[in-house]
Amino acid sequence: MDGPELAGSRNWRSAPGLRAALIGAGSVGTAVALLLARHGHDICGVASRTEVSARAAGARLHARVFDHSTELPDSDIVLIGTSDDAIEEVVEGVAERMRPGATICHFAGSLGIAPLRAALAAGAHACALHPVQALPDVDTALARLPGSAWGVTTSEGARGWAFSLVSDELEGIPVWVAEEHRPLWHAAAVTTSAGLRALMSSAVAMLESIGVEEGATVLAPLVSGTLANSLEGGGVALTGPFVRGEAETVARHLASFDAHAPELKGDYVRVAVLILEEVTRIRGVPEGAQSSIRALLDSA
Repeated sequence: MDGPELAGSRNWRSAPGLRAALIGAGSVGTAVALLLARHGHDICGVASRTEVSARAAGARLHARVFDHSTELPDSDIVLIGTSDDAIEEVVEGVAERMRPGATICHFAGSLGIAPLRAALAAGAHACALHPVQALPDVDTALARLPGSAWGVTTSEGARGWAFSLVSDELEGIPVWVAEEHRPLWHAAAVTTSAGLRALMSSAVAMLESIGVEEGATVLAPLVSGTLANSLEGGGVALTGPFVRGEAETVARHLASFDAHAPELKGDYVRVAVLILEEVTRIRGVPEGAQSSIRALLDSA
């Protein structure tokens, strides 16, 4: 099984009562630890970059605080919730203290198991688990992780365990992602999450420039409807002047930006180019209309 797949292969299941140590008490790592605790596993220790965050997570998880630079509690699973850049250094520091046969996991989207090589060399299993979800804090993570997809990449023999961990303990949907595909997996998530947020921010600013307040409230039903259409797939989900080839409408948009919000015109043009390319790819635009719209956008 080389390509992406939905839940399947379960070679061995995660047994109740496993001991897990958390290093890096961010929103994802702490939420994962809490979900494991809810399913009968023991969080045996918490370490973090600052003592304040470690103690806060420790109190919530009913776990002791430890210094990962000098010790590692006896554990079956080591969860690495640090920043992406810190993962490899942390793993190199704890690898020799891991129990042989234990599993080490990180949650970085663009990285596979390469940063875990020191633990692999010490006889551990390794997996990279990345949730496709926006998780600004622990409480939001607890609410949103169940039902979310997780990108799973593991060392040999650990795929079934990781799939069971995601589907049973984390209540998610495991998707296999090859090591070399992790950056594109993460890029898709970033484009969706941060991209949507950036688009909304720009659109709200456009409404504010003409005196419309509560722009997010105005646009919310449109966002919901567009998302529903997009999930249905196909060109039928595309609507608007680019689909209809209405160059005159696009010209009016650009003229209005010049008159009322010139600082926002660049946002519109960049997005309009993407929309036109998508419409052309999926449905096609009459050649004359496409050329006219493209000329307007190029000269804007």
